Amino acid sequence: MKILNKKTTNNTLNTLRVLSVEAIAKANSGHPGIALGAAPIMYALFKDHINIDVKNTSYFNRDRFVMSAGHGSSLLYTTMILAGYNSISLKDLTNFRQINSKTAGHPEPSLIPGIEVATGPLGQGIAMSVGLAIAEKKLANMFNKYGNLIDHYTYCLHGDGCLQEGVAYEAIALAGKLVLDKLILLYDSNKIQLDSSTSQTTLMDTKAFFKSLGWNYLKVKNGDDPANISSAISIAKLSSKPTCIEICTTIGYGSDLAGTNACHGSPLNAKQIAELKKKLNYNFPEFKIPNDIEEDFTNVIKTRGQKHVIKFNSNLNKLEQKDIELYNKFIKISTQKLEIDLNWYKDEKVKENESTRNIMGSICSIAAKHLNALMLGSADLSSSTKIGCKELGVFQQNSYGSQNIAYGVREFAMADIVNGINVHGGMKAVGSTFLSFSDYCKAAIRLAAISEIPAINVFSHDSITVGEDGPTHQPIEQISSLRLIPNHCVFRPCNYYEALIGLLLAFKSEKTPYTFITSRAEFKQIPTERVDLIAKGAYPIIDQKKYNLTIIATGSEVAVAATVAENLKKHDIIARIVSMPCMELFDKEPIEYKEKVLGNKPIVSIEYGSTHLWYKYADLPIGIDVFGRSGKPNDVVSYFDLDPSKITMIILNYLKENKRNLK
Repeated sequence: MKILNKKTTNNTLNTLRVLSVEAIAKANSGHPGIALGAAPIMYALFKDHINIDVKNTSYFNRDRFVMSAGHGSSLLYTTMILAGYNSISLKDLTNFRQINSKTAGHPEPSLIPGIEVATGPLGQGIAMSVGLAIAEKKLANMFNKYGNLIDHYTYCLHGDGCLQEGVAYEAIALAGKLVLDKLILLYDSNKIQLDSSTSQTTLMDTKAFFKSLGWNYLKVKNGDDPANISSAISIAKLSSKPTCIEICTTIGYGSDLAGTNACHGSPLNAKQIAELKKKLNYNFPEFKIPNDIEEDFTNVIKTRGQKHVIKFNSNLNKLEQKDIELYNKFIKISTQKLEIDLNWYKDEKVKENESTRNIMGSICSIAAKHLNALMLGSADLSSSTKIGCKELGVFQQNSYGSQNIAYGVREFAMADIVNGINVHGGMKAVGSTFLSFSDYCKAAIRLAAISEIPAINVFSHDSITVGEDGPTHQPIEQISSLRLIPNHCVFRPCNYYEALIGLLLAFKSEKTPYTFITSRAEFKQIPTERVDLIAKGAYPIIDQKKYNLTIIATGSEVAVAATVAENLKKHDIIARIVSMPCMELFDKEPIEYKEKVLGNKPIVSIEYGSTHLWYKYADLPIGIDVFGRSGKPNDVVSYFDLDPSKITMIILNYLKENKRNLK
């Protein structure tokens, strides 16, 4: 049996490898290839570079690490255990991928503090890393007046698959344009995918790719030796550009399947692990941590982290002495969530007819003027979504104090970058595009919900009233599909107060992302008398003591419902109108409140979108379950029998056919 090179027989490095594959073998599920191949990357990064406080995982100026290749979770968990994190134990590792275990199949921050974001769907970790790096740049610009108070790096480990996902290209292109020099990608380049080698799927010249997008590029030809990797990271930290370090590793290093796709996602058996240990000259029992690791790895990380914290506190004290106002500002945003003050809006006047995109845009702009840690942006559509404030400038090199991010036509990356900014701490970000394009963003919103990131997205042009742009731009199923995401609030305001209270709730949220749906079209603003009820998700906006019918509506359709109610009066039918800006919040209310709001008479819902979810409330859901048409907005609405007069007739016919008792 040939023993591998002495440089590879370091106990810590091989413990990272062996514990990872032992956990996978015990679970009979996981990805040993990356655990064996990328262990030198994790060893070099954590031993020599990363600045963290393992006892305080929320230390504000910590370096951020994102494992975009989330299938390598066993390696991440093992690294955290050996580094001394108090949020994970060896016992947790032995329960890898088991029900209710902290050590899930892919990393989840809600389970283990110290994990920044949930990853797994490839490429998204890269994009969220860009968001973290943007937050660092913005906060450094705000608070590094008397020293480098904020100066952390964002490291992201990814593989070949991540680079093949389009979201990675979108994010990398923007990061190069923004010159995010404290962003370092650690590219685990083993040329192997699940099905085959990468030669079957790509011709990309990695160096040319990154160079063309404004990045620094380094290559480590022998990625099995952590010393080479550490040297490259040191060089990357000196760059004035974001850096990709391509590290040529061997997938499944040391196993009999090394260098093949067979070890990507198939656990090693007991015999294979025994052979691996012999090759590595690793003579320790299963799940045993050698004694010398504490000195070689754990204590090194703790000591460096403690020094980093001391330096941070020293800079913070310096700031307190020289600029108490700026110091207090930092303390506030670093220890609390940014908040909306309703007094900012007390003098705002609302038009009788207005679109909710204009309303939302105005509300967000006012908030941004008061909160310079709030970033606004759109996927090249700020003039349409109204999310953005021109006077606050565009965030870019030499203008990192600005608050608008020009994402370009990069919806998916935008939503993930919004996640990264919002999870950083001390920051808030709002991204925006058309509702029909929310499909590009949905995967990122889903990860925000899993990661418990209170991200905020605004989607305008919310229905067939977009008109001439036709079915590709007229959302039908999008609102419902967004509502189906767990731990996610979809807010469709019908007036100024609902939009304002909705944003207030989004800013107060600690673990739940919020999505706002706004209209392009102007419509009559039905005022809310009981503003205190908006946070309950639904309430009677036009109430009646004696009534025959309840109509539930959202957004611009509340105005439609009001007109329908007037029409029904002519037929001696009294309708009360319930506005339901947020289905998810309403569903959490006590049954007594829900019964009071819904009433005990026939219920009709009106929303210019899919009707399927409305059956849980309504006897008669009115909406649209086919794709739209291109034409003038009123003509399209009339074509689908959704104008007030036709809806009135639909309701009357329904009541007649079903002989409903309206008394």
